[in-house]
This record gives sequence, structure tokens and C-alpha cells, in this order.
Amino acid sequence: MKRVVLILVIIASVVVIGFSSIYMVREFSKVINLSSMGDMWSFLWLNDYSPYAEFAEVDENDFQSPPIPVAGDVLVEIDGLPSTKSNYFSVFNVDTPAGEEIDIKFIHDFDTYVTTVITRSIPLIMQVQVWSLVVLRSLIILGLILVGLWGLIKRPYSSPVRSLTLFCFTLALGVNITAPAIADAYAAFNLSHFVYYLFGAVTIFWSAFWLKLQLLFPVRQKWYDQHRLFINILLFAPGIIFGTVGVLWQKQMPLAITILTSLFISLGYILLLGNYHRADNFIEKRQTRLVLLGSAPGLIFSLLYAWFTQIAPELYMSFSFITKMMITNIMFLLLLLIPVSLAYAFGRYELLSVEAKIKRGTRFIAVNLVLLFLFLGFLYVFGELILKQFVINSRTPTLILGLLLAFIFMPTQRIIRSKLEKHFYPERVRLRELLKNFLASNIVRTESKVFWKELEEKLADGLSAKKIYPVLRMADKDGFAVELEEPAPFDVRDEIVKSLERKGDPILYDELLASGRITLTKEQEEWFIKRKSAILLPLSTNSGLVGFLVISSKTNGEDFTAEELELLSNLSAQTALVVENFELLDEKLIKQKLQEQIKVARDIQKGLLPGEIPGRPCLEVEALIRFCLEVAGDYYDVIPLDDHRTVLSIGDVAGKGIGPAMLMANLQASLRTTQAMGVSLRESAFQINRIVYDNTPSELFISFFMVLIDVKEKCMKYVNAGHNPPFLIRQDGDVKLLSEGGLLLGVKADEEYEEGEVPVNPGDVLFMYTDGVCEAMNCFDEEFGENRLVKLVSTNRRLPLTDLVYLIEKEVEVHHGSNDYADDFTMLVARLKSDR
Repeated sequence: MKRVVLILVIIASVVVIGFSSIYMVREFSKVINLSSMGDMWSFLWLNDYSPYAEFAEVDENDFQSPPIPVAGDVLVEIDGLPSTKSNYFSVFNVDTPAGEEIDIKFIHDFDTYVTTVITRSIPLIMQVQVWSLVVLRSLIILGLILVGLWGLIKRPYSSPVRSLTLFCFTLALGVNITAPAIADAYAAFNLSHFVYYLFGAVTIFWSAFWLKLQLLFPVRQKWYDQHRLFINILLFAPGIIFGTVGVLWQKQMPLAITILTSLFISLGYILLLGNYHRADNFIEKRQTRLVLLGSAPGLIFSLLYAWFTQIAPELYMSFSFITKMMITNIMFLLLLLIPVSLAYAFGRYELLSVEAKIKRGTRFIAVNLVLLFLFLGFLYVFGELILKQFVINSRTPTLILGLLLAFIFMPTQRIIRSKLEKHFYPERVRLRELLKNFLASNIVRTESKVFWKELEEKLADGLSAKKIYPVLRMADKDGFAVELEEPAPFDVRDEIVKSLERKGDPILYDELLASGRITLTKEQEEWFIKRKSAILLPLSTNSGLVGFLVISSKTNGEDFTAEELELLSNLSAQTALVVENFELLDEKLIKQKLQEQIKVARDIQKGLLPGEIPGRPCLEVEALIRFCLEVAGDYYDVIPLDDHRTVLSIGDVAGKGIGPAMLMANLQASLRTTQAMGVSLRESAFQINRIVYDNTPSELFISFFMVLIDVKEKCMKYVNAGHNPPFLIRQDGDVKLLSEGGLLLGVKADEEYEEGEVPVNPGDVLFMYTDGVCEAMNCFDEEFGENRLVKLVSTNRRLPLTDLVYLIEKEVEVHHGSNDYADDFTMLVARLKSDR
């Protein structure tokens, strides 16, 4: 039986979607045709049973010149034809252009007059209203169909969901054929009257499905199961009778249907209120409250509209076309809340958030409508009574007053809403001010523990929340911890964390479990249950999610309200800002400590570098070092051994900052120690390498070059430990690269180093450098390069060494585009002088 019912519901879905699609295409074709044609925008009561049509509303702009009819006059001829409905639309049709002149004949006070109508395009205000009507109608129908299909797909064998689907489909059909604003003559195609009556008969059942839905949602009524057949007969028999009469005899019974609909809707709301008060848990209460708030404005307004047209048809007919369109658009705007509220109520997710939005939107619409009617009424009194009293025919005063009223409209509605909130929700206003003042006074607080404790006290005072748990992301890690101390079972890759970051809205823990939208691990569930978690409040800034606030259940056992959830949402961003300030403060303190350490290391490093290069007989030496950080890994040294022997060294420690600088200090100390012992460069390199290997991490190593220049013997010995090969430029311009040596220092424990030896002569220039010189890049990512460096030194080898170093520095700076280098920049130059 369930499968048969499901098949019937699916067939109904296809029929409803098909009819709605065809009908909405037809409605859009009306609006498109109406917007492009020329017409008379005075309105008539037309029919095909009489050659006379009464003017319901007259727009003087339709007429070229007097005589001009007034409301109540009778049209007798249109372009020489009797003024029947069919003749009217044969003259004013979709092919009629704007600007065409058409003669009409009308009767005023028993006298017959002839005048000329000039067709016009649809006025802007009317076009806006017509398009609004069609768009709102389409959105409601689409929303209802989607909600019905969603429920059917999610739980096809659920009786409440089937009732929801059928309610949505029948109401969608009702919205389709309710209040057509544009004549069928403007449609691109027509539908038979039988189709209208058939689907009109089906729409009678929407109120019956509404009542049945309240019998089954959120929980089934026991007495319904006990008397299900009898109750279903009572629900659907009247609709079957009225529908059969309508289809077979094509006779409408609007009053009887209005009475039946009013009865079912009223009984449905009585059941809904009863379900709310009998609900066993917070989720069921939120579900019923959301359905109540989302459906009541639209359904009640629709019933009032139906009763008004039944009881006072003449008064309703006296309204202008624009007024009737506005009323219909307001009704459709309120009906738009129904699919939204039903979707979230059955999804059991974000119930309070949607409730808050519906309440806020409803208040906004109500206040604005009341103000709009008051302002329009004031304008009417001013224009019709006061100006006429003083015989002022100009519209300028009315226009000026209208502009003034428009200028004060928004400030007035904000003041009214604020006053209403203070009057009806004083506790909410008090809580908002309490949290606002607290956060304003704590925006620059430095003690996080005190802040969280005081925030907990404020929430306990204003919301009766027992406890809060700030779950914050740990710096430079993917995990989270409570106040950055107690580890929490959450990671940035977790589904719950991603949802909090993506949506940025509070999540109620019970809705999270009930909806099944987010999967939690067992450890996470136990963590939340242990803390009696009620709300998860994301703390997000422009840089992303910094954590979330877990708020426990209320001490008084009550549920949180939609207004309280809104306040907490507003609290979220401000609290996140405070958390970010804590992080920035911690970073600042860490940075300050680091700066202090760097200053100490820099002072040590500068003390290690030669403050002034010692003068050496027959040897010129010049050096330059530029640091890319306050403490660098580059190094050079000049060590006099005796009157004629000098050791020069240059090195580059991998990395930047304090670690490489301290390693450089150890390197210098090791070099000076081995040289004081009188060992060879080869043995010195071996011992230094062993010390570096044994006492530094594997990621730290050193490229190093050291040379011993003997001006007496006119020779130099050197060892190159993986450094950029320095070059010796002879006086005649010949270039020799100095590459003898071995691996970088610190790579291999027992590395044996080769010692190179070359003769030197007066005028020969030895140029040593670190890779920051030759690897300096320009904006095209081109390096300065070793070849360019060799050529530059060779060309200018006879310059004073101070000028040579300065020249190279400026050439590299021009190539790079600035003196802000990505790597340390060191040069050490020596030239043998003549002994004369």
C-alpha cells in the first residue's frame, strides 16, 4: 500500500511540475507582451454579455484632449465597435503600438461624447508591480515544489513527509491560479477552461493537507491513528464534493470554499499550538514555532484577503489597480516564508537562526508598511484637503512634502523599531548593552584568563548560561585547545571545524546531532556531552577561524531564544577580534624577546668581525658586508700571523638569523685557535669540519674559504670548503679560479681537504665573495652572475680597493633595483703591493 501511495505522489509531482511550468511560461509571456505593446491604461469592467463597459479607473494621460471620461462613465464604442470584451482586445492587442490614435464613444450623465485615446507603453510603477507579482509568484511556486520534492526524496515512505509534499504541491497550484493580474488575451497561448476548473478543484485540498500535516508533525497524534479513516473522510470529503461540482458543472463556490479553508487553517493552528506546548524537547518546540512563524503571516493574510473580497466586493473593486497589485504582492511576499520555514523545520537544522531572520524580516515589513500607509495618508490629506482648501493647483508643494517624507522614512522606521524592542524586549536590550559595554572595555585587554572568566559571568547573568569553553586554534598548528592549554579533540580538517569556518553562523549542538548533516567522532561527541554543550559559536576574523566558543546549557533548563542567538552571532566577531588581539600581543611579546636576543647576537657578531682591517706590509686588504637580516650568516676575517704572513677567510653559514650567526662565531674561534697552534690550512680545515659536524644540526653547514698569503715568499696557500671559487686576477688580466679543497664544512665527519698553492706577484688581485653578490636578481629573475663579476673586477683591477669594492656594490645594486637584498652580501679583496 505504501508503494502505491508513493507512486501516486510521484505522479502528482510530475503533473504539478508540468502544469506549473506551462502556467508560469504563460504568465511571463503576458508580462513581456504587455511591456512591449501600446494600450489604454484606464481600466474598465469588461464582459461579452453587454456592449457597455463601465470605467473603473481613469488615467487622463490616455486622452489627447477633452472630453475625458471619469470613473463610473460608460464606454459604448471602441474604434466603431461595441465595447464588448472581445472587441476591446481585438483593438488593444499585443500588436498595438504605442502612439496610435483610437476613437472611443462614452456616456457621461446621459450625454454621449466622442474622444480620442492615444496608446502608451505601460507606466513604470505599474510595470514594477506586474513584474514583482510574476517573480514573487514564481519564487513561491518554485520554493514549494522544491521543498515537496526534497521531502519526498529524503523520506519517501514517511507519512508526515507525504503530507508535506502534497500540501506544498496543492498550495503551489493555488498560487498559480490565484489573483491573475493580467488579462488572458495578452498570453502567448491559452489553456482550456476545463484545465482551470480541474486544477482549481485540486487546489481546494491544500487546507486539508495543512490540517493533516499538523496531525502528523512533529509527532503523530495518537487519537489520529485510532480514528484515521473517519478523520481522513472529514478532511477530504468536502473538497471532493466542491471539486466535483466545480469540474462537472464549471461552477465556482468561493464563499463555501473560503469557509472550509478558514475552518481547516484555524484547526491546523490550534493543533500546531498544542504540539508546541506538548513538545518533549527543544528541537520539536523550535520546529513547531518555526512553522507557526513562517506560515501564519502568509496564510492569515490570504484568508483575510479572501474574506474581504467576499464580504466587501464593491469596496475592493473601488481600489485602484496599483493598490490591488500592492496588496497581492504583499500577500505573495508573506507566502514566500512558507517553503523556507517548512524546509528548515523538517531538516531540523538552523531552526533558531531562520526563526530570528523571519521575525526580523516580519517586523521590518510591518513597520515599513505602517509607515508607508501613514505617509501616503498624510500626502493624500495634504494634497486633497489642505491644498484644495487654499485653491492651490500646483503639485510642487505635494512633491516637496513627499521628498521630505522619503528623506525621514528610514531614520523614522529605525527609531520605531528601537522603541518597540525596548518596550517588548527589555531583557534583550539590557543583554545587548551589557555585552557591548563589556567588549568595548576589553578590546585591548592583555590577560586572556580574566577576559574569559568575566565573559562567562556576563553570559551567566544575561543568558543563564552555566559555562563557556573557548576552544582556540593553537599557533602554527592544526589542532585546538581550551584557552590554548587543555587539548581539545578537534582539527582544522574536521567536518565540524570546516562548517563553522565556512558558514560563520552559530550551531546548536542538538540540531547538529538531529539533522545528521555533520558527522562527529565518538571522542568529539563525548567531549561535547561532558560539557553539556548547547551552542557552538564560531570566532572568525578576516584571517579565518581562530577558534569557537562552546556555550553550555542554561542553568534554568530553558531553551535559547532566536533573539539570544542573534545577539551571540553579533558577539562572535567582536570576541574573535579580542582573541586575535591576544594572539597579536603574544606574538609581539615573542617578537620583542627575539629582538632582544637578536640585538645581543648582533653585538657579538659585530665584535667578531674586524672592526678595522689591520695594515699589512706589502698587502692591501678591503672588505664589505651587507646583512639581509639583523643577524647574518656571512663571515670574513683577517688574521695576521707575523710580519709577512696573513690569513684571510670568508664563509657563508646556511640559513639566516641567530643560529647561523652563533655558528659563525664558533667558526671564527676555531680558525683562530688552529692558526695560533701553527697547523697547516689543510689540517685546520679538517679539525674545524669535525667540530662543526659534531656540534651542529644536520641542516646547518658552512661554505668556507681560507687563504694564507706570504708576501715574502710571494705565494699563497688556500683551502676551499665548498665555497664560491674566489678568483685571482693577474696584473696582465689573466684569471685563475681557486677551487682546491673539499666538501662544505659539517657535511661529512672525516672529510680530507686538499690544499692549493699558487704564486702571487705585485699587482695581482684576489677577490673573495659570498653567493649574495653573484645571485642578486633583477626584476626579470636574472642573476648578476659570476662572469659579469669577474669581468667587472678584471676591468677595474687597478682601482684603489676601496673604490673597487664601492663600484661593485653600486653595480650589483643597479642590477637588483635596490639595496634590499634577499641574501647576505660580502666581499673580501686583497692585492699584493710592491716591496719597494
